[in-house]
Amino acid sequence: MALPTIPYRWRIVALLFFLSVLNYLDRQALSVLAPTLRATFGFSTVEYSYIVATFLVAYTIGYVFCGAVIDRIGVRLAVVAALAVWSVAGMLHALATGWVTLALCRFLLGLGESFNAPAGMKAIAEWIPKRERGLCTAIFSNGNIVGAIIAPPFVTFVSLRYGWQWGFLATGLLGFIYLIFWLKFYSSPDVQPRLSAAERATLAAERKTVPAQPALPLLAALRHPACLGFMVARLFTDSLSYFFSFWLPEYLHSARGFTLAMIGLFAWIPFLAADVGGPGGGALSDWLVRRGWTPLKARRRMLLVAACIMPLAVVAVHATSAAVALGLIAVLLAAQSCWNTNLLTMMSETFPREQVATFVALSGIGGSIGGILSTLMAGSVIHRIGYVPVFTCLGFLHLTAYLIITLRALPRSPQPT
Repeated sequence: MALPTIPYRWRIVALLFFLSVLNYLDRQALSVLAPTLRATFGFSTVEYSYIVATFLVAYTIGYVFCGAVIDRIGVRLAVVAALAVWSVAGMLHALATGWVTLALCRFLLGLGESFNAPAGMKAIAEWIPKRERGLCTAIFSNGNIVGAIIAPPFVTFVSLRYGWQWGFLATGLLGFIYLIFWLKFYSSPDVQPRLSAAERATLAAERKTVPAQPALPLLAALRHPACLGFMVARLFTDSLSYFFSFWLPEYLHSARGFTLAMIGLFAWIPFLAADVGGPGGGALSDWLVRRGWTPLKARRRMLLVAACIMPLAVVAVHATSAAVALGLIAVLLAAQSCWNTNLLTMMSETFPREQVATFVALSGIGGSIGGILSTLMAGSVIHRIGYVPVFTCLGFLHLTAYLIITLRALPRSPQPT
């Protein structure tokens, strides 16, 4: 009995997953090594916040133009250029001599990494039918989480064995290895020779249900009411992702007494929980769609569930046990992963397929600005007061964002595409 043939689009999803793994592996190397670098170069938490903010400034700048570039030249070439840039930038961290040079390296890394989410979501819009899109978006997004899981043990092992410089060099080299597979297997469905006739017909039928729409100029796209709503929502909620990505190892070290070895052993656990929340939330919203719910209603319901979990951040920061605090942070990251998956899926179904990358990138500007502001404020607040005000604020951002999406973005959105 012949085994069933796996549709080629699932290979594309796998490629996108590993692209996101590399994206966060390069990004998290600094977070894992932050205590070591602070001891080596003698910079404070405030100066560390400047390093992180520099990355986010570059991320914001990249979002301004990366979506239009991806929509113009296509996902294949855009990823090649972006991955090469961010891999080189990651390796350049090994030459740093202080927080200023680290900040310069982070700026270049941010420019390259800004292409990841818009390119991935455009690929999903081109390759994946809507009935499968929530789960596929979760798999793509969870590549970031897997990268965050791998980073602490991998970077710690390499750094303890060969020196902190190799923590950056090793992660950067992986990007160039990945490019070999990307160039071999990725292309748009229109020109992919490995696509079966049946799957080509499935994708063609999916496209016929939504006619092509003329592209909006950048300023007109930026003024789109749904785009503005998603931008403001991400301004609030992306802050939680950035905070735990950049500050979790430092929090465990300074507030909970973890050593570098303990960070390597335990800091990945919350991200493992996030690896469940994303696919779980995406698969559940897809199931609701197959049960007859509209895609918009299904994604929105999962956003509400995730938002209602976030006030547990207040409990986490006050927990006397480090294990309980780490467990609650894991729950928060699972909910955040569910939120991100359904928000990105909602955007891919709200905007024209021809400009998905543009709109996802523009919404990301809000997320980056929120990350910049929250990172700078967190650095100052943590230095002066501690982590309690930061966790407390993070606990209520998603409920605010849910109201913004409901009142601003959804009622005036175009029909799902």
